[in-house]
Amino acid sequence: MPTRGELLVHSISYALIRARKVIRGLSLGLTHEERQAVASAAVDELRRHGDRWGLDEELPESTEVHSTPKGY
Repeated sequence: MPTRGELLVHSISYALIRARKVIRGLSLGLTHEERQAVASAAVDELRRHGDRWGLDEELPESTEVHSTPKGY
């Protein structure tokens, strides 16, 4: 079961795929390893400030299946 921190690292890494559009001077996109390193550093920095987000807690198992909301 992944922790909240691991999910956050994955989410940040995914968001960084288009980082070259917002980072001036970055002519090429970041590699997967570079994105993971940046994301891990960001989560580690959050942990240094008290970890009020519970980043080391495991995520609850999800039993819901994503679908179109009722009434859509």
